[in-house]
Amino acid sequence: MQGVARQGLTGQDRVGGPASTSAGPARDDLTLDGRGALFDQIKRAVAGQILRGRWQAGQRLPNEAELSSLYGVSRQTVHKAIALLAREGFLVRRRRAGTFVATGRRDRFALPIEDIGDVVAREGHVYEFRIRERKSLNNGQGIRWPDLPDGTPILALECLHFSDGTPIQHERRLVNLDAVPEVAEEPFDSVAPSRWLVDRVPWSSADHTVRAVNATAEMAALLGVEAGAACLSIRRQTMHLSRPVTLVHFLSVGDRFSLSGSSITDSATELNL
Repeated sequence: MQGVARQGLTGQDRVGGPASTSAGPARDDLTLDGRGALFDQIKRAVAGQILRGRWQAGQRLPNEAELSSLYGVSRQTVHKAIALLAREGFLVRRRRAGTFVATGRRDRFALPIEDIGDVVAREGHVYEFRIRERKSLNNGQGIRWPDLPDGTPILALECLHFSDGTPIQHERRLVNLDAVPEVAEEPFDSVAPSRWLVDRVPWSSADHTVRAVNATAEMAALLGVEAGAACLSIRRQTMHLSRPVTLVHFLSVGDRFSLSGSSITDSATELNL
């Protein structure tokens, strides 16, 4: 990992103090992407360094003046970007000490992005999955992903998940092939789509919509329950630096699946720095 040669910084005296071994982004990562307001570009650039591991958990960032010079923008622009990243849980700001990469993301409410296979195994059961349908198409061609432009190439997957041979969850998933082109070659013969994506594809944010629904006759037949049975519907979209990665709808049998999350107030976040 290269130091910030443009600024003459060293890991000891500018970034993270004596305990830090990494001084910041590599030279190839200094260019902003040119999309939108400068503070948004800085926000994406700094988040990118964190998500790629070039600024690690607990490491102190260069100060705002140094970042301003590093990216060629005003200190006010840097301040706004850093404030947004702190609000989203990427960074923590400590009075008189500086700004540090968060050791754990603390969102106001967080649902876990966890592979269903791990959940089943943790409960002591045998996990299996079955790909029911797979097709490549363009957005707007029978399927519409609202956050992607029409014509964007998409991989559409339908999958059924089992615990000890009993179906517990139905999955319909769209994957943005512009963001994850390598998924087009993955056969999913031994690894489920959710596991494959969790292991290989970075994400910076996720949006969830959770509803209680009744199983339609079609879904009831697939899940082995009576029509109208109580089910949990989850819609999740993951993004990486403002770019949609995957959009998935899960339908889980109500008495065969549980979901938990956590919440923390801003005040509690401050107290736990």
